[in-house]
Amino acid sequence: MGLETMSATLESAVSSPGLPWVFVRERSTRHDVVVSEIRQPLIRIRDVEMRYPSERGEDAARVLAGVNLDIHEGEFHVLLGPSGCGKSTLLNIIVGLARQTAGTVTMRGRVIRKPDRERGLVFQNADAAIFPWLSVLENVEFGLRMASVKKAERRAIALKYVDLVGLRGHEGKFPHELSGGMKQRTQIARLLANDSAVLVMDEPFGALDAHTRRIMQNELVRTWRETGKTVIFVTHDIQEALLLGQWIHIMSKTPDANIYKTYRAELAYPRTEANPHFIELLTRIQGHFDFGSGI
Repeated sequence: MGLETMSATLESAVSSPGLPWVFVRERSTRHDVVVSEIRQPLIRIRDVEMRYPSERGEDAARVLAGVNLDIHEGEFHVLLGPSGCGKSTLLNIIVGLARQTAGTVTMRGRVIRKPDRERGLVFQNADAAIFPWLSVLENVEFGLRMASVKKAERRAIALKYVDLVGLRGHEGKFPHELSGGMKQRTQIARLLANDSAVLVMDEPFGALDAHTRRIMQNELVRTWRETGKTVIFVTHDIQEALLLGQWIHIMSKTPDANIYKTYRAELAYPRTEANPHFIELLTRIQGHFDFGSGI
């Protein structure tokens, strides 16, 4: 195969949707040839369908249909769409809390069948996720204690992540003494302490006031960049999606919801709404919702 033919083949492979791998192209100065390296996705979603049975004996309602997505390690993906479009359903399938009726979802090549420590879920309502009878530090330690990690080791790990999420000085407080943002920080610290490879977040800042929400958005980006974790984040807020995500997937409405459009947000962090490229991308994405194009 000649150089031109090889280059054309690689370009085709990069741009073809739905492939289970990505070519990374490099040019060798010594031989002036194109070489490639294969990178497997951490999570692969293929042809996923989800139906819920009808209570009245009618045909099962199909919520998701033909969902395909590759998520690579260390990436930040946002699922964006209106309420009721199946975002949370897809998250529950990824976590292992729900089982799709068709298609496959794998992590590191293994089919996801149930929840495990590799995929940690951050709920919108932190009060439903953290234990009110435990302090911040004890909540963060909880998963490690269940895994029989020795006390001194789990205490050191928990303190590390309490500090990372900005809760130093509050580790002895109980949930009723915490603000909404501090409760969400506690959730995130617990997942990091458990060493979850993937942080799955279902509108975690939706119940916070605007000021606290912005602080938490900045903290999440900082924590993600420092830890190298993979993040899958659900929101219906376009600005939030652009402030956070590298990849923004717009979901269509149910029934038969799928990923209608994907945008790569090539914007430097920290991000600001005043950036012309931010405004341009915001306008393009907003247009899908304003004019109902495919949604």
